[in-house]
Amino acid sequence: ILLLIGVIGLGLLIHSAMSITGGKREIVEDKDGNRFYGRRRLRWKRGVGGILLLLIAVSLLWATFLVQSYLGLTGDIKVAQVHASTISNLPHMMSVELTLYDNNGKTTSDSTYSVQGDRWMLQGDIIKFPSWLNILGLHSGYKLTRLEGQYDDPNDESTMKHTVVTLNGGDGTFFKTVYKQAWSSTFVDAAYGNAVIIPADGHTYNVLVSQTGLYAK
Repeated sequence: ILLLIGVIGLGLLIHSAMSITGGKREIVEDKDGNRFYGRRRLRWKRGVGGILLLLIAVSLLWATFLVQSYLGLTGDIKVAQVHASTISNLPHMMSVELTLYDNNGKTTSDSTYSVQGDRWMLQGDIIKFPSWLNILGLHSGYKLTRLEGQYDDPNDESTMKHTVVTLNGGDGTFFKTVYKQAWSSTFVDAAYGNAVIIPADGHTYNVLVSQTGLYAK
């Protein structure tokens, strides 16, 4: 649909230019009966129509860019699937099966971890680019960085051991650099960490990422 709108807009641009400059030349006859071409006569009606088509074409092309940006901002991507359940004879211990996916929905890894805690937390890094870069095809980036466990009781959270599983190499140098410079960069709107926290209730959750961060369903 976007390609079709773009082609129509380009066709209208060309037709508009031909309409404005395509007026016939006026034929002038001298006293001896010789004919020759005079100044090009502009067809005002066609010229006005061409200007209208030009405005329509520009509007269509602008709409194409806006729609492209809008699709990028609302395109949610499934990045992981998590199934966590408690272990009966081990208090505050979970068995967490974590499946990771790439941008095309293909499985990149499927592993099961023993995680201390009552809730699992899947954390990632988000890098958000300005909308004008979205129009050029550069959309916000994400990377899952760690799997952790949390306790329901705040006292346990502050005193008991924690399990931290590093994913995809952790934060990495690129994110740390962008994070420090994001506030002063014209090419980066924001760089921040984001997490999903869910109790180990035995259900399976899909974890998705959008322009605003991670969420589970």
